[in-house]
Amino acid sequence: MILILQHLRTHRVLTKKLRLVPYALVGIGVFAFNANTDTNTYLQIYLILLEAKVGIVLVYFFTKNLEKFYK
Repeated sequence: MILILQHLRTHRVLTKKLRLVPYALVGIGVFAFNANTDTNTYLQIYLILLEAKVGIVLVYFFTKNLEKFYK
């Protein structure tokens, strides 16, 4: 019984620590994609808005998969 509770606690702690990972992955991807300054300003703005929408969806799916994985 105690071993099961310890196992659950370690999963909860690990899940809490991994909550930042999806945000970091999306942020790194957006930064790497927008690092090119040779593109048109309006195109950059459009891409940033598009990446923000896609980033929200990706973070949602990453966090849902993390919750399912550690339940």
